[in-house]
Amino acid sequence: MAATFRLKRTLFYTAMLLMPVLFFVFLEGVLRLVGFGASYPLFVPVEHHPAHLTSSREVGKRYFVNQSAPSIPFDSFRASKAPNTFRIFVQGGSTAAGFPYYYGACFPDILEARLQETYPDKEIEVVNTAMAAVNSYTLLDLADEIVAQSPDAVLIYAGHNEYYGALGVGSSESVGQLRPLINLYLGIRQYRVVQGLRHILAQGARLLQSNSAERASDGTLMQRMVREQAIPYGSLTYQNGMGQFRGNLEDLLTTYQSAGIPVYISTLVSNERHQPPFVSGLADETNEEEWRAVFQQGLQAAKDGDTTRALVLLDTLIQRDSLSAEVFYTKARLLDEQGAYDSARRAYLDAKDRDQLPFRAPEAWNQVIRESADAFGAHLVDAQQAMRVNAPGGIIGNEFMLEHLHPNIDGYFQIADAFYEALVSTIEIGRSPQNVPDSVARRAFVLVTAVDSISGVYRYRRLIGGWPFQPPGVIDEELVRLEATTPEEELALQYYNDELSWGRALDDLRGLYVENQLPQKALHAARAVSLRYPFLERPLLAAGDLALELQRYDEALRYYTRANGIQESATALRMMGSITLQQGAREEAVAYLERSRILEPSNTQTLYNLSGAYALVNRLDDAHVTVTQLLELDPDHQAGRQLLASLEQTR
Repeated sequence: MAATFRLKRTLFYTAMLLMPVLFFVFLEGVLRLVGFGASYPLFVPVEHHPAHLTSSREVGKRYFVNQSAPSIPFDSFRASKAPNTFRIFVQGGSTAAGFPYYYGACFPDILEARLQETYPDKEIEVVNTAMAAVNSYTLLDLADEIVAQSPDAVLIYAGHNEYYGALGVGSSESVGQLRPLINLYLGIRQYRVVQGLRHILAQGARLLQSNSAERASDGTLMQRMVREQAIPYGSLTYQNGMGQFRGNLEDLLTTYQSAGIPVYISTLVSNERHQPPFVSGLADETNEEEWRAVFQQGLQAAKDGDTTRALVLLDTLIQRDSLSAEVFYTKARLLDEQGAYDSARRAYLDAKDRDQLPFRAPEAWNQVIRESADAFGAHLVDAQQAMRVNAPGGIIGNEFMLEHLHPNIDGYFQIADAFYEALVSTIEIGRSPQNVPDSVARRAFVLVTAVDSISGVYRYRRLIGGWPFQPPGVIDEELVRLEATTPEEELALQYYNDELSWGRALDDLRGLYVENQLPQKALHAARAVSLRYPFLERPLLAAGDLALELQRYDEALRYYTRANGIQESATALRMMGSITLQQGAREEAVAYLERSRILEPSNTQTLYNLSGAYALVNRLDDAHVTVTQLLELDPDHQAGRQLLASLEQTR
């Protein structure tokens, strides 16, 4: 009796404990059945080309609920890694993605083109998984899916978004500040119950939004991501952001280290000289009125040309209160004007670190990157120092930067060059590397077209036309007003407004250049498309035709050969045969032309080239038969008649 009672009691408590679990299992099943939510994998097959994978355009929905999710710019790689492939993945935020130009200007694209030229015996894949407004949480969350694709190296350029990127401590896309709980949330994010709960909480948060927040909803993504607009230097939120970055970075490097994957992680660059702090503040105990009076005296002394007195007054203020970003930036400008560049640089960095709207990563982040790279065996890529070497006075400014942290095209090349030098000097990629000098690489491998550069200007103008570059609520209409005055600008504007896809815009650009007899520019556009869509033969055929027109025969042969490797075609084979015949490889040319004739038996150009090739290798009977066939199809083919007459004389 007692045993029966104990059994019943055990079953009762077990049932009571299982009921909540069973309820959530049931609810999960119902939500999946009705199609709510999704798993949002990082990689999906390319539409119509399943042999290649690309980053899902919806993967950002893992991290963004309150805002429209950004997407990863299109990039692709083989679903099944070829034996002769060296595969690199890139992780990061908007800088790694190439904002505002994206394709061709981003450092992963520049690096891929340069590595391919350096190691012609290898197939180089540099796959960009970077996305705007994400931070170390996203990088860590995606790491296992990257490992599953067998990379030979991973490159990381990230850190600027640590406060305001998705799930950051100051972000509007936040679920708290406890790193273990946030990573746990990301680990169970694929469950529809969790997605549903997050959706409900987000809806509730929207209802509680202030009017000012609602007015900001149409601003840039940069503006919409900010929840906490003042993060004082050294504050608890500031420290939490650093702890978040260090912890996630160490976990990320551990993941790749455990998988035996080399990691190359770069220091961060930002505009030190020409970007004033967005928000400057004082310590609570500072008498702002007295402080401001002394500051005005310092400004007046500087205006009067008394730099020595101005610097003394500024240093006095710094001793009273070291939190003001404004006073450090003013001091930096004065030192810069005097040519005291080392001291000016330190003051610029102090100003950046004390900016209470820290879109630019504090300098402590670069120290974390250096320490973590050393501790976990990663390769440090010092892009910051590389850029400083080429910057006036060793201070990074508008020569390489567009605004606060995004590089211009020259700046992106500097970052790509730093990664290139680190890779070729530390890892074996292929045999007999043919190093490409900077001067050649800058000219040959920055595949930025007019569509890319002009649409980049449009994105840049929209960014700086609003907050925080303008006062809250102010839009600089002159900056955001866009009017096309040239055919290139019209194509760029249509692409910018999503009226044309990038590929279609560049096809139209190439056609525009061909029509205006600008083959060099047309080839540039064709090359850019062929790099973006390596599974399409049409851009390669177009590039081959243009290179041939420019008498760049070796280059043309490479394009035709790659196109034929994707999809065998009579056109590619005919052109391969013609070029190799001209280069003296006669037997090889005959093989190409014979295959082209099989695919397209009635092409008169193929028949003429093949009959000439037969004659050159002393296969005169085959030449006679082939040219006769040509003249049956086109009796008025004058070159064919001349060849036949020449053959008749030798019989």
